[in-house]
Amino acid sequence: MDKKKWVIPFLFLVSLLAGCSSSEEEFIFPEAAFTMSSDIVKVDEPLTLEVKVTAAEKEVNDADVSFEYWLEEKADEEHTKIPAENAGKGTYTGEISLSEPGVYSVYFHADALDMHLMDKYQFTVTE
Repeated sequence: MDKKKWVIPFLFLVSLLAGCSSSEEEFIFPEAAFTMSSDIVKVDEPLTLEVKVTAAEKEVNDADVSFEYWLEEKADEEHTKIPAENAGKGTYTGEISLSEPGVYSVYFHADALDMHLMDKYQFTVTE
């Protein structure tokens, strides 16, 4: 008897969800690819951070992108966050220069097509 009283609400819920999922246009998830201008990073030398944002292999030129970075040994302190410049063709860049050697982490944040994309990378800065 208990199982029967759940059948009708369950079927109603399934039909409601099925009705909501049928749309003429399927949502395309954006993707982001992160690169740095160099794998060898030296103290006080400029480093360019870059994110390429695409959706269905097409460039996304209206994303809001920023970079957040910090020295790992000071991870509990406030992180530095800089806005990225739109370089065109779905590419967003930011230039930084780091004054201390050590292991750094960087997150890119990209808001595109109502989605927030982010990923974390680590690199080492040497004298």
